[in-house]
Amino acid sequence: MPNLISHFQALVVKLPNFLEDILKKMYTEYTRCSKMMSSKSRDNIILMRNCLVELFKINPSVTYVTGFLYIRQLAVTLRSVILSKKEVESVYNWQYVNCLHLWVSVLSDCDACLQPLIFPLIQVMLGVVKLHSSPCFFPLHLHTMRLLLHLAAATNKHIPLIHPLLGILDFCATLHKAPATKPIDLTCVLRNIIGFPDQVTKGYKKTKAYQDGVFDLTYEMLLNYVSQLSQTISFPEVSFPVTVWLKKFNKKCNNGKYTGQIRIVLEKVAEVSRDITERRAGVTFTPKDLDKVTAWEEELPESALTKYFNNWLRIHRTVQAKQQAENMMAEEEDDGEGMDNDEDGDENGAKDSEDSDQEVEKEEDDEEIEPKKKKKLKSKKEIAKPDPDDTAASSVDKKSKKKKKKKMKESVASSTDSKDVIDPGDTVEDIVLSD
Repeated sequence: MPNLISHFQALVVKLPNFLEDILKKMYTEYTRCSKMMSSKSRDNIILMRNCLVELFKINPSVTYVTGFLYIRQLAVTLRSVILSKKEVESVYNWQYVNCLHLWVSVLSDCDACLQPLIFPLIQVMLGVVKLHSSPCFFPLHLHTMRLLLHLAAATNKHIPLIHPLLGILDFCATLHKAPATKPIDLTCVLRNIIGFPDQVTKGYKKTKAYQDGVFDLTYEMLLNYVSQLSQTISFPEVSFPVTVWLKKFNKKCNNGKYTGQIRIVLEKVAEVSRDITERRAGVTFTPKDLDKVTAWEEELPESALTKYFNNWLRIHRTVQAKQQAENMMAEEEDDGEGMDNDEDGDENGAKDSEDSDQEVEKEEDDEEIEPKKKKKLKSKKEIAKPDPDDTAASSVDKKSKKKKKKKMKESVASSTDSKDVIDPGDTVEDIVLSD
């Protein structure tokens, strides 16, 4: 990977005018290949995104022009959806989210010339979160908020996300009785609408599995958000509305698992608030002295919330990786069984085809025999049927033939043998006509 980037940098030095065209072409190819996200294609998309991020770091001035163009394109798409209030799928899809993820990765570690692009990108992502408030789209909201939290931590900016996070938690509190179903991993899921490959069934939002998946992801975002705020001097004031709302959540939620985890967050928030209040009691600077405030915040040790979040995240990721491995093994076993069934079906199909071939051969032989039989029958009928000319001649000589027959009968009656005798001079035509 570093060797590839170095070779590309050397190529750009030789051909500086082609960098913008190359980046545009690679960005277009990235958007084309990131339309769908699954557990199998996720690693490939991440590799493409990381390579493209490294290429965007080569020339920040060219990156600014390209980034301004494509971030504006994302904003125009969002604006058209907001005005039409239809076609939400043009924004709520993996292609759009992967484009946002790319620019978040580019602007998280960028030069000063790219700083003006951060605010438009934040506004676009907040618009995506506020576009549709249905519980079906909670996975997409949480994925977008994860990008916002990553950008806020990298650029040291405050992004107000507490309201959408608490709104999603409210959904988990109101769903008291939900049927138990198989757990679902929302890592590669954007929405909960039937008819899309990156979704679960339509009624899944009322199940316990969907509720648990949404709560775990929201709880992770909430811990990440408050842990970032815990390293600021204003945490006691900022955390007050969060504390009030979480206490209300515990009162109306009947799920012991959820209330226990929220109770731990409340304890950690109260502990950090007391610590920061004690530490800032002896400061001499005012809030307008930003340099001194920044220096004081950098001297803060790691808070209890940050420690708890790191430990919880490590355990949660371990359990999640284990579940994903089990799911992949189950899928591989199902695929293996399907292949075996296909092979058995092919063998049976081969046998059936052989039998069918034999039957076809028999039918063909029967078809060959039947014309011969028909020919024989026709020949017999031709022999049995009199010729029209012969019938005409026999009708003329009818009287003479009757006389001959009478003579023949008389000769037969007079003979000593009792057997029927046919005169060799008589023809077959005469015998047929006599009948």
